[in-house]
Amino acid sequence: MRDDILPARATRLIGGPPGRYVRTNGWWRSVATWLVPLTAIPMALAVLQREHCIRFGWGGSDQFWRMCFSDLPAQYALAPLDGGIAAYLRGEAVLDQPVVAGSVMSALGGLVPTGSALSEQRWYFLYWVALVTLLLAACVWCTIQVVPSDLQAAAQVALSPVIALAAVLNSDALAVALVAAAMVAWQRERLALTGVLLGFGVLTRGYVVAVVLALLVHAWRVEAMPAARRVLLAATTTVLALFVFFVIVAPDQFLAPYQSWWNGQAGYGSLWLIPSIGGHALPPWSVALLALLGWGLALLLGRVLVRDAFHAPSWAQLSLVVVGMGMMFGKAVPVQAALWLLPLAAMAGVRWRDHLIWAGCEALHFGAVWLYVGALTTPDRALPGPWYVVFLFIRVAGITWLVTRVWQTALYPPARHERPVEPAPQPDPAPQTEPAPEPEPASA
Repeated sequence: MRDDILPARATRLIGGPPGRYVRTNGWWRSVATWLVPLTAIPMALAVLQREHCIRFGWGGSDQFWRMCFSDLPAQYALAPLDGGIAAYLRGEAVLDQPVVAGSVMSALGGLVPTGSALSEQRWYFLYWVALVTLLLAACVWCTIQVVPSDLQAAAQVALSPVIALAAVLNSDALAVALVAAAMVAWQRERLALTGVLLGFGVLTRGYVVAVVLALLVHAWRVEAMPAARRVLLAATTTVLALFVFFVIVAPDQFLAPYQSWWNGQAGYGSLWLIPSIGGHALPPWSVALLALLGWGLALLLGRVLVRDAFHAPSWAQLSLVVVGMGMMFGKAVPVQAALWLLPLAAMAGVRWRDHLIWAGCEALHFGAVWLYVGALTTPDRALPGPWYVVFLFIRVAGITWLVTRVWQTALYPPARHERPVEPAPQPDPAPQTEPAPEPEPASA
């Protein structure tokens, strides 16, 4: 029997998992061609879940009560982004985004047809729906390339409930797709391409730095440091080239998101928000230092995993441990940060049960955070602060569950994931022949 691509109960209607008589040569390619477009299903649910805001706009407190908020149309209106990439480079559009994400967001803004404010926001939101669908479909394809023998992993990326919750909140899918593509390039020994993709990823979302450091630790264990140094050189060159370009053309755009991060208070989803809920907010600089220490601790735990693991953990397994532990101590862990873990968890070998446990915790926090944000306008209808802390810990527990499952798999690989060793064929025994009868003595 082969592992099923969906939970057992979900495949009964289509005949159950592949059996012993399934075609063995290339059967996964036939299934994979159907997995990539399945990403459109949770994306359609994401759009339907935000139907109220698409009809009436992303203004007022209704977007929180209806849980249809998206930062994309809000930033289109506030930046503003209707001037396109040229306005972004001139500094006329102010975005609290790293430069690669900001460039893509402003470029899409320049494609929006002129109309009413609500009409332009709708167009911009739908452009992002189309782009995110393509990016997540690319993540499914990359997962198939990294773990071709485990279609369950690709199915998790394509059909995850997390997509419906978090995919269209911001531009995080850009960084997620760049990381997934970098893992394919690394597996195919395209070292320069791996570094370029990671360099663009670093300037799309900061968590990609942890993925790069996880690659170095992984390469140290598998004795591939020369290749990892080439990747690091290509990534550093890419970052420096973009840095020089933006320092010359638009220096404020490059530094603005990092200055905003350092000077900002603890955001939603962060454990450092709990003191402010109790009325004792931590200074911004202390939250920033605590977040950096948390990421350092996560990298140290990744080093311990590599040292103690029975088999060398894969790059995806190590990245999930480092990113999952680090984001729990982050200065802000928005809802869309769940996308960071999605392809990493699939490539790391997480099973459907563990994936759905984590997704359920994310769903509970998704509902709680919008009810808590609603307290800013209507306190008597909102979720009280202590209850939000409860749901925040539920989310942390879900991420911890995901990390511990990958940790346990890396330390002690389950026997069911080991390829059974077939006994060597034995030669057929020589045919047994009856001895010839002895001749009788001749009679006298």
